[in-house]
Amino acid sequence: MIQRRQSLYLLIVFVLTVLLFTGPLAFINLEEGGIYFKHHGAFDMQGEKLGVSSWPVTVMIALSALLSFLTIFSYMNRPRQIRLTIFLMLFNLGMVGLAYYYVRHIMHNFDGVQFVFQWRLMLPPIMLVLLFLAFKGIQKDELLIKAADRIR
Repeated sequence: MIQRRQSLYLLIVFVLTVLLFTGPLAFINLEEGGIYFKHHGAFDMQGEKLGVSSWPVTVMIALSALLSFLTIFSYMNRPRQIRLTIFLMLFNLGMVGLAYYYVRHIMHNFDGVQFVFQWRLMLPPIMLVLLFLAFKGIQKDELLIKAADRIR
């Protein structure tokens, strides 16, 4: 059934993943201005792209959105939905690590930098919690179906 609580969690994960495309993930404060790190690269305050291309982050965000959307409609096959949810959790951890790598790479190239959090940086941990809640809900449904099959 698609109107389950875990489907709502997965839909929220999809929406949050799409929100990662809308603006900067991080801001690096420099003495002469700043650098915005977006999913598709680093930009200075005037909007000019710097030499850092972060297309793997873009690909990972897009795949995460696609997989979370496909996981919603895998409700007929709960074991596959469980595997996809676990994969999404690990994939989101990798996405956070890759974004952290790019921010550190940018910060390494400049002296006297200060990292400023953006609100989009808090979305991946929220997505991990929602994916865990979806996993527990799917697992609970699977145990309920197995128990009903044993009774028959």
